[in-house]
Amino acid sequence: MRHPLCRLAPLGLSLLLTVPALAAGMGAFVSKTTYTGFSDVSSAAWYAADVAKAVELGLMKGKGDGRFDPSGRLSAAEAVTMAAQVHAAYTGQTFTPGGSPWYRNAVKYATENGFLLRGEFSDYTAPVTRAEMAGLFAYALPVEELARKGRIPAVPDVSYATEQASPIWLLYGAGVLAGTGDGSFAPDTPIDRASAAAILDRLALPERRVEPSLTTPSAGTTVESPDKSFRLTFGTGDWREQTADGGTGLVFTDKSGRLEALSFPKSAAADLPAFSAVRLRALRDALGGVELLEQPGACLFRGLPAVSYRWQADGMVYTRFTVENSGTYVELTLSVPAGQDALYRQLLQTAGTFNLAL
Repeated sequence: MRHPLCRLAPLGLSLLLTVPALAAGMGAFVSKTTYTGFSDVSSAAWYAADVAKAVELGLMKGKGDGRFDPSGRLSAAEAVTMAAQVHAAYTGQTFTPGGSPWYRNAVKYATENGFLLRGEFSDYTAPVTRAEMAGLFAYALPVEELARKGRIPAVPDVSYATEQASPIWLLYGAGVLAGTGDGSFAPDTPIDRASAAAILDRLALPERRVEPSLTTPSAGTTVESPDKSFRLTFGTGDWREQTADGGTGLVFTDKSGRLEALSFPKSAAADLPAFSAVRLRALRDALGGVELLEQPGACLFRGLPAVSYRWQADGMVYTRFTVENSGTYVELTLSVPAGQDALYRQLLQTAGTFNLAL
């Protein structure tokens, strides 16, 4: 299973996707066939245009006998195949669906290209959940093609502990996901084929993406950093403004540990990996050496491209996530006593409320 907040990759590599030099990019998503309709898709249905477009793009097909089966549950095999088609089109790679069983080629392609983990699904014919689908779709394109359209304070039924939480946040921010009703995502619910078509269209066609409409933060006290670059929502505990190492921000302490969030001027380094390297060297010099428990790696943190690493000192374990904004780098450092994984997970609840400004 992928970490709910972070999917690690070696630092210095592409955050999510290495794109071949001859990649077609988003321009690859053009109509490849003519939509002739399905007997079970009324032109008045809310999903009619989405189904038509997904078929025209060559990303979905009917179920036979002239039917699309819009209310039918999408299987894991179908979701993997769709993600493989999106990835292959974007990167310019060759992918031919098929094999024995019929989804074998898709699983092989997705595994080799890193957006499907070996053993991630035990039964590819079983319905895929909405969270599992989000995890596949989010990693089918590079993160720069999923630019944020707005801030997402909170998704009502998604927290740090939700499976595929960071891909879900990423897709909400990009306007690929919109949720239903109050914006809830229902992550553990199987997804129907009509809804999958709508999400797939927004993934492939940026002009069809929606403006995020979620405005309600997580329960607690929401505080903005002094430079207004981010917000955090605090529960029971103590918080205060903090200035340290040339950065300004907030520090929160509760029974589970300490969370420090600092914003640094972007002029401090050329890019996010360089800034993280500078900060790690400063940490090493301050401590006279540092015992890293997790090497620096590129990841997603709450749906944002980030660099993450962990270290141990004086009986405490520190986990650091660093993200980039238009004018700043924001560094979140979580510290808990060594061996207290349960406390770390509790502190992640607060870290999971992090909301970076556009």
